[in-house]
Amino acid sequence: MMKKKLAVISTACLLILASDPVSSYATPDSSSDVLDQPTSVTNEDVKAIFDSLYQEGYSLGEEDGYAEKKFDQFDQTTGLDKSSEEFTWFMMGYTVGYKKGQQQKEEELKTEQENEMTAGEEEGYQQGVLDYKHATIQSEIDPFPSKSADWNKGYVQGYKKAISLMDLSVKAKKEGYDQGLENDSMSVPNMYDDEDVTRQAFTEGFETAQAEVLNQQKKQFEKQGYVQGYHDLPLEVPAEAEGELQTAFEQGYEKGQKQKQKDVKADGYDSAFTYQTYRAPKSLQDKPELVKWYKAGFYSNKDVKSLQQKAYKDGWKLGKEMSVPKKYKQNKAAVSMYKKYFEQGQKKQDKTVSHILLGSGIVLTLVALITLWRLRRRKNEETTLDS
Repeated sequence: MMKKKLAVISTACLLILASDPVSSYATPDSSSDVLDQPTSVTNEDVKAIFDSLYQEGYSLGEEDGYAEKKFDQFDQTTGLDKSSEEFTWFMMGYTVGYKKGQQQKEEELKTEQENEMTAGEEEGYQQGVLDYKHATIQSEIDPFPSKSADWNKGYVQGYKKAISLMDLSVKAKKEGYDQGLENDSMSVPNMYDDEDVTRQAFTEGFETAQAEVLNQQKKQFEKQGYVQGYHDLPLEVPAEAEGELQTAFEQGYEKGQKQKQKDVKADGYDSAFTYQTYRAPKSLQDKPELVKWYKAGFYSNKDVKSLQQKAYKDGWKLGKEMSVPKKYKQNKAAVSMYKKYFEQGQKKQDKTVSHILLGSGIVLTLVALITLWRLRRRKNEETTLDS
């Protein structure tokens, strides 16, 4: 008898599970006598009984649905204490609960799979970026045995995405650079604007080009300012030079003025080798500031007297060849002065030798020999100085 009733219950369960539980779900009316309720039982009591049976079935069904095992929570006594209508209400709750449990399980599995794929994709993407930068791109990606299939699938997707984006970012940077050379305002194409990597690459290329253009302009304006300052002209910044360009022009102007002052002072220093007393150049008569520097250079030359004396002594010494000190060899004014006083020393030497040998009878012969020797030596010296 028990086996027969269980068979009937199972058949009823299958029929209910195969049907739509919502359309079958109905609150029993007060005229039903299935519960064998006494006349004192109200509609609220009947509904309470129904809700209790439905909830009981729902809880069991939810557990079985989550475990994906139908009737796993049933035993031999399930349904034996219930009338057919009570059991129907119970099974309606079970059916709804079962589907709810199934849905919950499916959602959890789907979330887990998505999380696994996301984790794999992130790691694959990072590795792809590194491999691209190091030029070690993998054509075939071996799976990770310790990871799930979903993780490995995400890893491959992330790796390929990284390679594709890196290729595109190289192109984006080049196009951004070209745009930066031609335009002052940036406009990122749609194909690069959707991804942070490509948008950033385009922006970087544009900014690099803009920086190069600015640096080139700054050099040009600095050069213009330098020329203006070197010629001691009034400072006049071009109208198109604004911001950093104006600063570059003014810096160039200042550098030009300083270099001019330095050169004028050097000219004054050199003039001291040529002139015995100070004289201001006519070209600087209307430039008092530069005259000041020229004069300072002239009086800063403390080497004139010592170099004159050395040159004269070197020329007076018999057999001494003309040799300008290394310190002054690159200074034409100093070399010219040394030569002048060296020759004066030689003339003094000639007179001295002539007086000493005047009474020996060999003056003419000796003078002729000395003159010939000097002519040859001067020719050699001039050749040496010219080189």
